[in-house]
Amino acid sequence: MSIETDNMVCLWAEPWGTDHWMHPGEELTVVTETAPEQSPFTMVVHDQGVTVWVR
Repeated sequence: MSIETDNMVCLWAEPWGTDHWMHPGEELTVVTETAPEQSPFTMVVHDQGVTVWVR
């Protein structure tokens, strides 16, 4: 998934409630060792940033 913007983007890691601010041009890679259909996380892009929910 790629998000291109000239603004900073907030990444929330849930359920911990931590936030991480990313500057334009920075990249984030979420990696898992399970098969895609067994993914232990959900990623949601919304108007306030990106939320990664870890199960």
